[in-house]
This record gives sequence, structure tokens and C-alpha cells, in this order.
Amino acid sequence: MNHKLGILPVFSRQAGWLFLFFLVFGCILPVAADEGITLRVWIMGGEAELISQLTGRFEKENPGLKVRIQAFSWGGCYEKLVTAFLGGAPPDVCQLGTTMMHDFYAIGALESLEPLFSDGRLSSGDFFPASIETCRYDDQHYGVPWYVDTRLVFYRREYLDRYGMQSFPATWQEFLEFGRRVVADKRVAGLQNSNFVSMHGFTFEMFYWQAGGQFSPLSSGRPAFGEEPMLAALEYDRTMRREGFLGKPNDSGLDYITEFDNGVYEVVVSGPWMASDLKKNAGRLKNAWGLAPLPAGKTRTSFIGGSNLVQFKDSRHKEAGQKLILFLSRPDIQAEWYRISSDLPASRQAMARPELAEDRVLQVFRQQLEDTRLPPPEKEWSIFWDRFYRQYDAFLESNDDAKAFVKLMNDTMAAIVREKEASQAPVTGNFYWLALSVFPLLLVSIYVINGFKSNSLQTIRQAVAATSLRKAAWFLGPALLILLIFRLLPLCVAFAASLTDLGAASITDPARAKFVALSNFHQLYQDQIFWKSVRNTLVYLCVGVPANLLIALTLALVVNRFTGWKRNLLAMGFFLPSVVTTVASAVTWRWLYCQQSPLNDLVNWLGFGPINWLNDADLALPALIVFSIWRSYGLSMIILLAGLELINRDLYEAVRIDGGSYWHELRHVTLPGLRRTLFALVVGSIVANIQFFLEPYVLTGGGPKDATMSLLLFSYNRAFGSFQLGYASSVIVVLFAFFLLFNLWQQSIRRKLS
Repeated sequence: MNHKLGILPVFSRQAGWLFLFFLVFGCILPVAADEGITLRVWIMGGEAELISQLTGRFEKENPGLKVRIQAFSWGGCYEKLVTAFLGGAPPDVCQLGTTMMHDFYAIGALESLEPLFSDGRLSSGDFFPASIETCRYDDQHYGVPWYVDTRLVFYRREYLDRYGMQSFPATWQEFLEFGRRVVADKRVAGLQNSNFVSMHGFTFEMFYWQAGGQFSPLSSGRPAFGEEPMLAALEYDRTMRREGFLGKPNDSGLDYITEFDNGVYEVVVSGPWMASDLKKNAGRLKNAWGLAPLPAGKTRTSFIGGSNLVQFKDSRHKEAGQKLILFLSRPDIQAEWYRISSDLPASRQAMARPELAEDRVLQVFRQQLEDTRLPPPEKEWSIFWDRFYRQYDAFLESNDDAKAFVKLMNDTMAAIVREKEASQAPVTGNFYWLALSVFPLLLVSIYVINGFKSNSLQTIRQAVAATSLRKAAWFLGPALLILLIFRLLPLCVAFAASLTDLGAASITDPARAKFVALSNFHQLYQDQIFWKSVRNTLVYLCVGVPANLLIALTLALVVNRFTGWKRNLLAMGFFLPSVVTTVASAVTWRWLYCQQSPLNDLVNWLGFGPINWLNDADLALPALIVFSIWRSYGLSMIILLAGLELINRDLYEAVRIDGGSYWHELRHVTLPGLRRTLFALVVGSIVANIQFFLEPYVLTGGGPKDATMSLLLFSYNRAFGSFQLGYASSVIVVLFAFFLLFNLWQQSIRRKLS
């Protein structure tokens, strides 16, 4: 005892010195950190791997500043940026796509960069007009264009030379006449693929602009589309489809550069990435190619895309971050970035520099960039385009009256605007969110308390009475707290949000959201994409669950016939797919389903030709079901193997003594013995398959034509695609209602089985 007490003073002195050391070190460290600033810069896609070739030069020009690049994929950047903003931890400088600018401005995330323009360090006139417009809101600049993107024409010279044409057709009429000649000659020559042109995105918008159309400001009193330009755009697109001009990318199973070089298409409407790929593959190209601005209706207008550099309101090092933005905006740096990445400079001065002025490809892009536009950025337009393109293809392939379609689309947009304006709905306020979030918790509490008073929980009450309440709290408290915070509370908030129009404008202050009662559920009932997602989910469920159980049961019975190391090896091998993460296995299967995979080599060898599994609306969902079964049968097999171990072996011996066969054992012993195990697997599989999300998210994105859209992916797209958080929450409430009814059903079945 005395020996132990003698150690305490020594230990106390050591602890004191240790505390003093950390106190001094903690005071010195911030001072040392102030001597240099590390900028957190978030960059998307392939640019993240290349920008380090410029940041080293920036650091040399700005001693004391360091740049740390964090890479993000374009697919997942949106939700990561929203999370960073809401969490108060955004980067110092961020790359933001032009189509994303409005959303982040609407939620109040972006810092104004107007001082960079007002003091003369930057000039709006140095950038292409449509590009700088993507940064301007309420007469303020909230970003600086970094690089730009547009669409123009890539063409093979073969047919132009054959017809003695010196240049590519400049007007719609000339383009259609040229296309008719090419398609006719291809058919006469017996070429299997007689397509003329391939389009890569934003086709209707570009045709509408070229016909002289403008998207009207949103108002319920005026049509969104002008009838004359929309009729012209529809007729132009319809003519190309009817006369066999158009084909889909990768129909042939070849990469798109090889398709173009082999004449699968004579013309491709594409962007700067194609110019870069053509240059990289120059050594293997057999035919000459060129590029030209888009053929003109009344104008040659094309789509403007690209990326801007922005700062967030909560960015820590704003002044230092602006130095990096200014550095990347310099004409010489923009020219160097084009050499490194092939991204088109956003600076007009950069394109005029001597080293770029002689770049023939770049100068054609420069010509097209002077006549570009960005589609309207408002949320209502995102909702409209979803509805428009699901009817557009069907209309073009039909003989429906074009004027009726124009009226239908104007009426569709008017209905969306009315939904926005109708709502003299009251603002929710803080009390609403508190009440509706706490109310379900109150119901659960009442349910639990009543349960403790009922005979059904007599056993639990006896266990609690026999156990120290403090001990029970220590064991149950953490688990219950986790369930409360990460399960029950979000569900309560989703229930509250489903009765509001919570969206981009109110995400930072939900009290500003308007109460819309059951409007979201009414809209859900009328939403064709929602019902398609319900259908896809049910097909996925009704096919996937039985197939999974049948395969798992078959394998379990096979493995169960072995003993020792053979049994363990087989079980481990079959279980292995269930261990691999969903994303990793999905990437592998996406490669297997692509047209240059061993799977398609086998299909081709069998004489069926390569199949575009994930891009075929009839095959995409079955392909996902096969992938899902492959991932899940291993776990089901292991559970069934455990169930087989619990069956009394004497029963099998009794069947054999009575002269029964293997099938008698299966029917009268195995299946009855596995009844509860199979029921548990059915319940678990239904719950898992109803919530399928990662498979379509990684492999197909819900396409093609919503053929693989699931309920959760539909909700996710509405939440993070168009920021309709209230509408997305209504899907979650519908799912909760389903699971509640399903739980009551399975409990009644379980009681019967018991």
C-alpha cells in the first residue's frame, strides 16, 4: 500500500510536465501554421490528375501558399458538395460545372467574386458571353470560367471529296440534302450500317435555338415555347429520324473513334473530348476528318458547358484562394492548361495567343463558342425536361400532329409553373418541424409503454425486473441512441418534409419551406416515372427473390453432401461474391456487360453478335437481376447450410428404412425442417430487394429510358438531381408505409409457423 502511494507524487509530477509540454506545443503550433497556408482545392474528373502540373508553378510564384488537390468523380460530386456546405467544411476553391451553378447559388452557398471584376483584375469581356453568363446572378459574379465546352460537327472527308464539296454544309437544308445523298449511296453499296449522323446530347435545345427560339421566362400567363421555332425544330429532327440519318453511339460494338473512322457514321455532333481522342489516335486513323460549326437554321447556336472556379461563403482562405483563381484565369496559364488537358480555354485572349492561333481545331471551336447558350437553370425546367424527353422520342417516331405536341409541352410547363405559383401555402416555421418530428417519437413511446403493460411483453418485463436497471441501461442505451439518431429521427424528419415544398431555396432554413399538405403524394400518384420505378422494383423482387433462394438451396444441398475440407472449400468459394463490396463487384460486372468483354466474345462466337446489355431497355433490368443474384446467393446458401445442420438426422434414417428415395427425404424432411429458415430468408430478401439502389446507380444510372429506375434511385434523383427534397421524402414515406404493412403480415405468418 505504501509502495503504491509513493508512486503517486512521481506520477503527478510527470503528468504535470506532460500537460505543460502539450500546452506550450499547442500554443506554438498555430503560430507556426500561420507561416504558410494550405489551400484545399476540389477538382472533378480527370482534371484532378493533371492540375498538379500547374499548381507547382503557382506555389513558386506565391511563397507561403501550398495547394492540396482533392479529387472527386463527376457522378458523386453533387451530394458531396452539398454535404460540405451544410456541414460548414467547404473547400477554399472548387471546380463547379456550369449546369450546377444555379443550384448552389439558390441555396446561398457561393461567395461573390464581384471584387475581382470591379477592381479590374478580371474583365467579363475576356470570356465568351455565354460562359460568363453562367457565373452571373443578380448582377454579381459568383464564379470565374475556367474551361468551356460546346458541340460542333466532326465529319469524314470521304463523301465530301466524292461529291466535290469544298466545305461542310452550312445550313439545315444543305445538311439534309447531303445526308440524303450519303444514306442513298450507302444503301446502294449494300453497307449494313447506313447511318449518317450521331448526336451527343442537348439536341432539341440546340435545334430550337437554331430555329430562332428562346426559352421564355417562367410565367403561367405565357407559353414557354414559341410555336413557330418549336415546330421547325421538331420537323428538322423528325426528318433526320424518318430518313434513317440517326444511329446510337456504340451500336456496332466498336469504340466511337473506330466507328467514326470506319464510316459507321459520317458525321458526329460532339465536343472537345472527341477532338482530343482523334488527335491521340491519329496514327491508326485510315480516313481524313474535319470539323465545322453546326449547320444554321436562323442561327448556328450550340450548347455551352464546361466548368467554373468558385468559392463558398464558408471557405476559410478566401484571399489566398482568389490568388489561385486569378492564376488559373491568366491567358498564358489557360493556354498551358489546353496543352496539358485539351480543355478549351474560357479566355478569348488565350485562344488568340500565337501558340494557339494556328491550332485549326481550336479555332473552329472558338468560332462556335461565339454563338452558344445555356439551357434555363431553374428547378422547374429540370422537372420539365424529365417529362419532355420521356415523350419526345415516342413523338418523333410517331405520326402525331406536331402542333398538338407543342401545345401539350406548353401545357405541361404551365402546370409546373402553376404548381410553383399556386401555393399561397403557409410557411412552416420552426414549430412545425419540431412538432412533426417529435410526434412520431411520441407515438413510438406510447407504443413501447403500452407494450410493457401488455401480456405480450411479459417475458421482457420479467427480464428487466430480474436485472439491474442501470446495467440494462448501459447495455441498451448506446444501441437505442444510435437507432434513434440514425434511423428513427431521419424518418420523422422525412415524414415532416413530405408535407412541404422543401427544396434548394429552403434547405439552409427549413422553416422557410411552405406547407403543401398532401400535394407531393398527389403529384407522386400522377408521376409516370414513379410508377415505372414501382414496376421495376416489383419485377426485380418477384424474379430475384425466388431465383436467389432456388440457387442458394440447390448449392446448400450440394455442399451439404460433402464433409471436411471439401465442404469448407466449396462453401467458401460460393460465399466469396457476398464478401466483395457492391461497388467493386458492380464495376467488374459493368466491364463484363460491355461490348468488348469476354461475355460478348462468347455471345459473338455463338453467332448472336455482341449485345449491348446495359444500354438495351429490354435487357438492362434482367442484367441487373443476374448481378444481384450472383452477389446474394452465397449468404443465403450459408444460412441454409446452418439450417440443414439443425435437422434431426434420425428423420433421414427413418425415411431410408421405409424405402424412401432422396426426393422423399427432400419433400418430407429437408423442406419442412427448413421452413422457418426459408421464411426468414424470404423476409430478408424482400426487404433488401425493395431497397435496391447501388446496382442501378453504379451500372445504369436508372436508364436506359428508366428501364432500371428503382424506388430509392427515383427518390435520390429527385433529392439531389432537382433538389425536390419534399417530393423525394414522400417516396420514403410510401416505402415506410409498405414496410409497416409488410411487417404486420410477416408477424402473422411467423406466429402461424411457430
